[in-house]
Amino acid sequence: MPYVGMPVRIEHFGASERAVVERVGEEGRVLVVDGESYTLRRLTGHFVREGEPYYGTRLVLDTEA
Repeated sequence: MPYVGMPVRIEHFGASERAVVERVGEEGRVLVVDGESYTLRRLTGHFVREGEPYYGTRLVLDTEA
């Protein structure tokens, strides 16, 4: 389950940058990172930036931290 302060990676076209979850909403289905909302997609099970297609900018939870 994602939580505030959880380390994540923002991935887009092979580029990756580290960030931290700022807010968790809708029982963990919406995460805010760097002021942007990422929604959990039913089709893929990935968090994707709101307003982008399912293959858009992804948020990867860093479960090893």
